[in-house]
Amino acid sequence: MEQDDRNLLRRTHKGHEASARLLWQRHAGWMSSYAGALVGMSGPVRPEDVVQGVFLHILELDRATVRGVREVRPWLACLVRRQALNELRTARRRDKRERARLRSPERDPPEHDDEVQAAVARLSRRHREILHLRLALGLTVDQAAETLGVPRGTIASRQHAAVTALRSILAFPDPSTPPDRGGAVHVSA
Repeated sequence: MEQDDRNLLRRTHKGHEASARLLWQRHAGWMSSYAGALVGMSGPVRPEDVVQGVFLHILELDRATVRGVREVRPWLACLVRRQALNELRTARRRDKRERARLRSPERDPPEHDDEVQAAVARLSRRHREILHLRLALGLTVDQAAETLGVPRGTIASRQHAAVTALRSILAFPDPSTPPDRGGAVHVSA
């Protein structure tokens, strides 16, 4: 069966839909169970999303990597673990950003989407585009870089610049800047 699974994996990687369905039928159940053990059954990450992420990742791999797989089940288990941990980290970062946003006492969020849309409309095309790709479509940095045909560092710098510009337009303070406490500034010699 292992040789058969390796052939299914290789054909799935090439985009063969019937092979992908069969590989899914053979492995998705235990993969989902393992993902559930890693992410929990009621947390911010769903086990079935982890499994789908693994199958999407298989399609993105280079041919040599897929051809080098000797034992499919342990290899898939490694992918499930990596995908689950990545999604948990992403969820924690998202929660941390949301908590920080909610704690910001300087300004309440805009009352209406119209204010945000008007602010976004004032941004440059590049800034609007990167915010749309990353925030509205939810693309990763790598996916956005591939979409735009630029290095991933360019994506990060454009997103930072877009968020900074948007904060400025909406008069949100930059959370990385310490608040002005007023009074004298003390400099030690």
